[in-house]
Amino acid sequence: MKTNYALGYWFIALFLIFSSCSKDENEVVVESEKTAIEPDFIKNDGSEGIEDELQLDEEEPILTTDTNSKSYRHCNYTLLTPSDVDIEACGDTTTMPLLVGSRKLEVGSVTVSNDGENLYLNFEANDRNLMKKVYLYIGAKENIPFYSNGFPNLRKFNYKAFPYYYGGMKKATYVIPLSSIDLDCFEIVAYSKVYNKDSRCYYTSFAYDKTLDQQYSYYGWWSCVYYGDWVRSFGYCKQECKVECIQAYGFHAACGFCENNVFTTFLAHTFINSKGDEGVDIELLINPDGCDITNSSDVGHINISSISDTKLKIEYQLSTGYEMCGLSFNYGTSKTSITSEYSKQFDASTTAHSFEIDKPLSANIYMISKAEVTPSN
Repeated sequence: MKTNYALGYWFIALFLIFSSCSKDENEVVVESEKTAIEPDFIKNDGSEGIEDELQLDEEEPILTTDTNSKSYRHCNYTLLTPSDVDIEACGDTTTMPLLVGSRKLEVGSVTVSNDGENLYLNFEANDRNLMKKVYLYIGAKENIPFYSNGFPNLRKFNYKAFPYYYGGMKKATYVIPLSSIDLDCFEIVAYSKVYNKDSRCYYTSFAYDKTLDQQYSYYGWWSCVYYGDWVRSFGYCKQECKVECIQAYGFHAACGFCENNVFTTFLAHTFINSKGDEGVDIELLINPDGCDITNSSDVGHINISSISDTKLKIEYQLSTGYEMCGLSFNYGTSKTSITSEYSKQFDASTTAHSFEIDKPLSANIYMISKAEVTPSN
């Protein structure tokens, strides 16, 4: 009888060992509401890789090249495959390596950028690696969710519902509306379960700035657990999107001509002097079709006035709803000798700018005047 009991215990022990080896690396065994155990992570920090005997047929099929929208509770996102990606990012992009374990083995990268509407996270696995799962936390660093053992609680990540991929993927881009992120600067924890074709193992990888010594402390209900740099994260700030500036051209219907899509204005000094302080206005036009101004729009004017016997005042003034990014004003004594130039680029958009030039030593002044303009908010 004792022998039968011993054999029974022996078979139970083998079954438990086999079961523990076949767990998915993200599976969490909850012993109570107060304690959660991550045996694979605690054992080796994910750096040695674990086998996964889950049936791949149960996972979601690989996505086609079509754009797919997914949602999870309050979090909406769009998944783009490589053929769909056409991002015009604002400002600087941030690229961080996907690293495994304390040895910081690089298995891929994450590139973060944004335009005026969305945050983009482009995941890419390198070499013989494939991505199987992606979980994201985006928010304040102090709010990163942890288990009681100090490991990040992937199940509580606010962008955790990304699909499983049958067979894995090399690249995928996640699109998250900026309106769902209420911070200008925030912390990103980007986790990916990576499958290596050579070892046939799965690895825990996080994207983070490996130049930083990241330290986190987690305060459990009974004690403080110090977890070193196991939690990988990096900061990102929404990049400002500047509206693209378009070219505006100085045009005067009575005293101007256009050749080879270049608008030139010529004025006699006697004519300018006769206008006194009022000066002479030259229109600023956008969207001409070559020299055809039929469908162009007036966005402001340039005023030319004589302020002394030797000086002219040039004043750019934009209409309501427009601002200047920069301007250029070329002038000379004839249409073939327009050699002098005044130019200006503005760090902050403005609606007006004036400057003075010397009167050319001739009876007339020939001008090619331009401005870079953008609609104002």
